[in-house]
Amino acid sequence: MESYEVKEHDVLVIGAGGAGLRAAIEASAQGVSVGLVCKSLLGKAHTVMAEGGMAASLRNTDCQKGRKCL
Repeated sequence: MESYEVKEHDVLVIGAGGAGLRAAIEASAQGVSVGLVCKSLLGKAHTVMAEGGMAASLRNTDCQKGRKCL
């Protein structure tokens, strides 16, 4: 049977994108123990790949007004 290392933290942040890192920084600044879990290497999060993708989202009504929809 495999053994696992157990770590205890006050706050556990899932995801090391921009929001996750900011949350971890703020929690740490408040003096609590922070654990950060990510599925890939730090700095390779999806925030880097999004490049403003949220700004490109459109509502269905935009298509009906003659705007280009993706």
